[in-house]
Amino acid sequence: MSINHTEALLQAIKKLGTKVERELNESIQNSINKEEIFKNLITRSEVTAASMKKLQEAIETLSIPLNFPTKTDVANAAKLTVQAEEKMDLIDEKVMALAQSVEEIKKALGSPDLKQSLDQELESSSSSESAGK
Repeated sequence: MSINHTEALLQAIKKLGTKVERELNESIQNSINKEEIFKNLITRSEVTAASMKKLQEAIETLSIPLNFPTKTDVANAAKLTVQAEEKMDLIDEKVMALAQSVEEIKKALGSPDLKQSLDQELESSSSSESAGK
């Protein structure tokens, strides 16, 4: 019997908690959904944005004689660093491809059949050049 009593008590607490939660949510929604609050927030955000822009301009102006980097300078330097790294990666890939090609050519020149065919081509191009003169 005490188990049923406990379960009934838990169910009552659950119902009461759900009701209080719903009422709190409605109260919050009603207090937030007022047009004057939104107008006030918009006005404050516009004022804050204007103040931040003026502050940023003042910092930019002060950075020149005081010789310190601004947020924009640091961002530009970071972009340039990333671009330089990407270019270095491309150059590295090209160098690796060239090195591989050179190794393949060395191996190909080391084979006797290819060496003979290259020698024959060189001789035939030399003889045709001599005949043309």
